[in-house]
Amino acid sequence: MRVTNAMISGTVVFNLQRSMSRFLDLQTQSSSGRRINKPSDDPLGTLRDMEYRTQLSKIEQYQSNISQGKTWLSTYDNTLSDVSNLLSEVKEIVVAMSNDTVLEGVRQSTANDIRAIQEQLLSLANTQTGRRNIFSGFKTTTPPLQLTNNGAIYRGDNGAIQFEIDSGVRQTVNLTADKVFLASLGILGENADLNVGVTDNTLLADLHGGSGVDLTTGTFTVADVNSALPPVTIDLTGAVTVGDAITAINTQLTAGGITNLTASISADGNSISLDTTETGLISGATPLKNLNSGNGIDLEPGKILVTDDAGINVQIDFSGAATVDDVITAFNTQMIASGVNNVTMGLNATGTGFEINDTNGVPLNLSVRNMNVDEETASDLGIVGTVAPSLTGADLNPRVDFDIQDVGGTAAADLGIAGELFTDFTGTDIDPQLTVDSRLSDLKNLLGLGGGEIVINQGEHLLRIDTNDATLVTVQDFIDRINGSALDVTAEINDAGTGIQIINNDPYRTLTIEDEQGSAAAREMGLYGAGDMIGALMMLTNALENDDREAVSLLLEPFDQAISHTLGERATIGTSYQRIESTSSRLLDLNLEFTRLLSEVEDADLTRVITDLATQENNYQAALMSAAKIIQPSLLNFMS
Repeated sequence: MRVTNAMISGTVVFNLQRSMSRFLDLQTQSSSGRRINKPSDDPLGTLRDMEYRTQLSKIEQYQSNISQGKTWLSTYDNTLSDVSNLLSEVKEIVVAMSNDTVLEGVRQSTANDIRAIQEQLLSLANTQTGRRNIFSGFKTTTPPLQLTNNGAIYRGDNGAIQFEIDSGVRQTVNLTADKVFLASLGILGENADLNVGVTDNTLLADLHGGSGVDLTTGTFTVADVNSALPPVTIDLTGAVTVGDAITAINTQLTAGGITNLTASISADGNSISLDTTETGLISGATPLKNLNSGNGIDLEPGKILVTDDAGINVQIDFSGAATVDDVITAFNTQMIASGVNNVTMGLNATGTGFEINDTNGVPLNLSVRNMNVDEETASDLGIVGTVAPSLTGADLNPRVDFDIQDVGGTAAADLGIAGELFTDFTGTDIDPQLTVDSRLSDLKNLLGLGGGEIVINQGEHLLRIDTNDATLVTVQDFIDRINGSALDVTAEINDAGTGIQIINNDPYRTLTIEDEQGSAAAREMGLYGAGDMIGALMMLTNALENDDREAVSLLLEPFDQAISHTLGERATIGTSYQRIESTSSRLLDLNLEFTRLLSEVEDADLTRVITDLATQENNYQAALMSAAKIIQPSLLNFMS
């Protein structure tokens, strides 16, 4: 094949251009520091490069979101810290103003301090970041709380502001004022006890909050401990009301011979009373501890002296005696054992004390004395004196002593009268269940509500209820009056069945229940109070202005609850902050890893590039020199 000059020239130029291209590629890598400067440099590497750069871009956006989230959360934390400090200050004021020793006028002047704190709290509720109200949900241009004459209203919404902090992970960073400043601190009246009074018509099934009286067995015994009579068994089978039970008790006691014990409804209207009568009678069963109005007998050492001041000197030892029979037995036994016959002890004819009789044909002219001047045994037994031939002891005036015990059931315990009693006895509270049919006049142990107005405020709404209103007869009437009003609340009997509770159905409005000045009806019903911290502040201001110490003291618990609630919200913020902080740290690690991977894909090995560049430059120069020798100048070169 003939090789022409044109072929030689074309080949030389083509090779020189390839060498120049390789040289330029290496020079570009050297100056940019990157191995891939265009997709054609490494198509697969370019795909990985784009993927890594996409991930790094996402991480950068997540970190930006996290930075914004931290700003929001830090603002909330600082705000809640200020709220907590203000509430602690209020609590200190409440404790101080609850003291009886506060001088006149001090409470009224302190009301201004509370009003100032309230304004500070409202200012905190209206905290902004970047001109956005942070407690208003999505309505960031709307101030969250509005005060009215009767309470506060939340004007925001429940919008949850979220930032995407990782792939598919969104973090809520906001709180709303209704959840912080209007959060429910409890249901008003939830723990109220209206103490329904006990009447003859009170059902036994309604006692003890509806647990009732166990009439499965329905029997218990009543024993007159001072009497030799057998215990009386009381059977309440068939009794339906408290009146039925009282009638059954009194009828069966009388039939059993116990006439000095009577059951009735107690004066305080919440239990059964057992009224006793002292008869002065004793029996052999009477415990010595009951004698002398319950002062008992001196049994230390418990000896008496029976003597004729001549040859008869008998020491009678009663130290082991517990009952009247024990005393009689000890006397008679020890007199015979000492050789003194026909001198015996028994009860006197009236059954009120002891009697000693000397039935010897010629009386022994005995006398009974205390053993020593510092001992009182004979005196306590009422038998100091001369047996001539009889000695009738003094009245021993036993205290009453009844023992009431259940028989196989709990009827007596359920009625609050089980146990031993030594005087008039008022049983334990048998706590009738509150029902919608309970009469308002039967509340507070039959004392009623005492009259006066209750004022219920909910946001801009107000309801006054006069407990003296003649149309309010039963608990149902009172509940209907509230539930039928414009207030968005629910009045009902509380879960314990002891009082009326009022539930706030509108979380966007404060709920407070106060007494009209001069009234105590809300307090009597256990309804006085506020359902949230803003309402409590408003009530505290009113109580201080009215110099109402009791009302001030009742508001201590709401502020304790408000402080706890605020700390809980702050803890929630802290948890969210830790979460995004942890995510940020993990993203930082990911950023470093993807940056490393990106570097491995696109960064050039400069040492190698520089070496290759020098080699390529030498090759290019050599190629030029070779080309100059191969392609000799022609006439045209000189003519050009």
